[in-house]
Amino acid sequence: MKASETSERYEGKLRECCNYAARTAKNFATSGNNSKRQACGPDEKLLADTLKEDLTGFCDTVNEENFSADRAAYILSNLLIFIFMILSAAAAICACMFPDYSKVLLIVALVLAFLSLLGFFGVFGGTSKNVDGQNIYAVRKPEGDAKKRVIIEANLDAPFRRNLSPKKVVLLKTITLIGIILYFVFDIVAFLILKDQLEFFASKLFIYISFPLALFAFIPLALSRSVKAGASFPGVVDNLVGCYTAAGALRYMSEMDLRLKNTELCVLLTGAKNADCAGARDYCRFHAEDDAAVATTVISLDSIFNADTITVLSSGKGTTDALATAASNAEVTILSTVPKYIKKNGSMRIFKKNKYSCATVTSLGETYPAYFSTEMDNEENINVKAIESAMKIVLEAAYALDE
Repeated sequence: MKASETSERYEGKLRECCNYAARTAKNFATSGNNSKRQACGPDEKLLADTLKEDLTGFCDTVNEENFSADRAAYILSNLLIFIFMILSAAAAICACMFPDYSKVLLIVALVLAFLSLLGFFGVFGGTSKNVDGQNIYAVRKPEGDAKKRVIIEANLDAPFRRNLSPKKVVLLKTITLIGIILYFVFDIVAFLILKDQLEFFASKLFIYISFPLALFAFIPLALSRSVKAGASFPGVVDNLVGCYTAAGALRYMSEMDLRLKNTELCVLLTGAKNADCAGARDYCRFHAEDDAAVATTVISLDSIFNADTITVLSSGKGTTDALATAASNAEVTILSTVPKYIKKNGSMRIFKKNKYSCATVTSLGETYPAYFSTEMDNEENINVKAIESAMKIVLEAAYALDE
């Protein structure tokens, strides 16, 4: 059976649920309680409580599951890179001033540069303050025995407030990496010169390049100060709309008194996506074994803002086929683009790593809109048609998988 065949009132009732999702998302976004929805922030918890109350009316069970997250990892990892780089530069400068110890100091500088490289690739990213977060997990039971499970997942938090645009952050991170590589090159060349194994014109002055190289160390310091851990952008597209779309799908099932035959239809609202998907990781840690006991599929809703650019990224052929069938039944055209942002930052990568059959429904493609992760990601970007397309896909997918 198709979701569209569940009732003669399908189109009208679904549109009503889409309007509910858009209206309640807008109400929350403009309520004055959406400026601190960063990972594990007070407004993220308020949103979780608000949706938990809504889902209680649509589902048989609604549970709040607590976890902890390393919220300041980004800030501290950049501070560590700064410390290692500035100490590496200082060791190289000291090698100029104390020639008797220059070889030892250059070795120290090389080791510190290597630690900077490890910090750049996130090896020390977990050294941060733990903060408490929560997931909301709601279940609508099937008519018969539960042999399958479909989980509609969305993220509760919004991006941390930043002083720099995403493009500037990428540029500065690239310059930081170039700086670390130059530190390596400098230390090795300077060491070879001192060992009399390398000589060229002005080689005696080469050691003094360590002074301007020290300037590269201040770039990761600027990156660490560009993030405000105590505040967030509005995050309406990313990802307030996804949460209310998931709740709206269950609202439709509840108000039409519908249940799948042998499939639990669930909503999972995960916290702290912007703290390395801590909520999704914690859910998998506690539920992966239980979810493996039945055929479980996770469908993530991430950045829903344009009905004409709906894209599906899935973990394998079976999931791809199910979502393709769902899109066909929903009469929604899926674009064949690869959403790079979702692939890198979406919670689907966590579910895929934990062996889940999973997919992401999104309006993002290979690029993202200019307002994404900025102050302009506000209630003006709510698109009811996009919500309707996403809601139709997840409902059709649930019915297709139930069959």
